[in-house]
Amino acid sequence: MEAIQGQIRAQGLGNSVKALRRNGWVPGIVYGSGMSNQAIQMQGKELDGALRRQATNKPYKLQIDGNTYDVMVNELQRHPVMGNILHADFKKINMNEKIMTIVPVLMTGDPELGVATLIRHNVEVSCLPGNIPEAFTVDVDGLNIGDVLLVSDLTVPPGVDLAVEPTEVLISILPVKAKSEESIEAQHDAEQVAEAASSTEQSNRV
Repeated sequence: MEAIQGQIRAQGLGNSVKALRRNGWVPGIVYGSGMSNQAIQMQGKELDGALRRQATNKPYKLQIDGNTYDVMVNELQRHPVMGNILHADFKKINMNEKIMTIVPVLMTGDPELGVATLIRHNVEVSCLPGNIPEAFTVDVDGLNIGDVLLVSDLTVPPGVDLAVEPTEVLISILPVKAKSEESIEAQHDAEQVAEAASSTEQSNRV
């Protein structure tokens, strides 16, 4: 389990979140059962590194001023252009109690014919925090137009319960989008121009 280092965030004059961010810190909050909301701060580069090394739908060890909490990332706010983390919310959890969370669905391979379209990008599961899958990977190799893969086709590890209907469609194999009438007409016009130019060139050679 990946660890995130932080410290208690001081409140008051001179401790604005803008000032923290200018100095490389990311403001945040941790809350949950048995504790009051606690304002915290983490070094931006260290936080970003931890979140890159482990999927954000899995539990982390949050270490704050000598105390360690098992937490889940509840929300990350990022800059709309730069992409850097502006604020992070963590929820304290009990590793021995099941939770509901979201697991992404990923595709691998290429269909025999058509284009694989992801209908559901994630599915909700119920399990102990330590059993949360990083992702569900679905192989579309050899599939053809009209084929579909359902939630029931997922390979689910022991201890994980799906919280969605097994008949829901995950992936659909669709035909390659046909050219629009305008593009077909434009192509036809271009071919006619090319033929006319070729005919003119041949006449000039005679």
